[in-house]
Amino acid sequence: MRIDYKLLERYLRDRDSSENIEIIAKWFSNIEVEKELRDKSYQYWKDLPEEIDTDNYDDEMVLGNIYRRIKIEESKNSTSPSKAVRILNYLSRIAAVLFIPLLILYSLNNNNWLSGSDVTYTEVFSPPGARTMFYLPDGTKGWLNSGSSIKFPERFVGKKREVILKGEAYFDVVTNPDKPFNVSVDNLNILATGTSFNIRSWEDNPNTEVVLEEGVVEIYCVTKNMQSLTAKLDPGQLFHYSKINSECSVKNVDVEKYISWKNGRLIFRSDPMSEVVERLNRWYNVNIVIMDDILESYRYVATFEDETLDEILSMLAISAPIDYRNIKRKQLPDGSFEKRRIELYYNSE
Repeated sequence: MRIDYKLLERYLRDRDSSENIEIIAKWFSNIEVEKELRDKSYQYWKDLPEEIDTDNYDDEMVLGNIYRRIKIEESKNSTSPSKAVRILNYLSRIAAVLFIPLLILYSLNNNNWLSGSDVTYTEVFSPPGARTMFYLPDGTKGWLNSGSSIKFPERFVGKKREVILKGEAYFDVVTNPDKPFNVSVDNLNILATGTSFNIRSWEDNPNTEVVLEEGVVEIYCVTKNMQSLTAKLDPGQLFHYSKINSECSVKNVDVEKYISWKNGRLIFRSDPMSEVVERLNRWYNVNIVIMDDILESYRYVATFEDETLDEILSMLAISAPIDYRNIKRKQLPDGSFEKRRIELYYNSE
């Protein structure tokens, strides 16, 4: 009996027809070619390209997926049981010893079709007014700022380690030059191999910022399913991107100002009142509102650590012509209370 290995490969890749599954079943049921098939499947396993990562290969999961697919085929062919049962019995009998190496090869080379929708994702949220440490499957660790979230698979498969960020996060990435770390945020992809960096991209803010502490990051802009290299950062640089007009720029900065939040500090270095207010609102989960536009022209230099919001407001009032007023919180229909509201006014005296 002659085995058509191209047909076998095509079936494993595309599962193209029920006619082919019967042919394949006949091959595997023929004792005369069993040794040849075993040897061939073993050779497939030995010939796996070195760049394919099999460290996370889970044989029980693969075998489980094989049998799950068998059961699906079984249900499809329930109207013609004699033919279907014979084929499926062959497949069930040889799956563990013959199909696994072949299926591994194609799962790794063809977008992991075995696991498919079975990939489980985890999403970590940082509650308003809090900062949350997280760990990723590869050992990468990081921190989420107040009201932020990160989504990632239970294990990284494929050629990249991909996560999705909303809000602000600091990443300390485990080095792996062969498998870059990719953060998707808005229409940007931030790519790193072993790097420490901060990303700030709030839904209610028109700008995205990436600050690099150590290593190298590449930033790609994604449009119409195509991406192009937009910037490559060196340590101590900030990438600024406008969501409104897609303009971007790179400049040198004091990195500590942008990453100190993970250590419980707020650092301002000649920052406008609008930025001070935005960061305080997220930090303390309040609603500070600038009532007089003239306050926008004032810039502040300060470092806050462990101070209460009222202490910070008092310091701001001392260093600038500011008055502030607390607005009584209203109770909402569900019994909770709205955010604390604080209004800032210009003090001309």
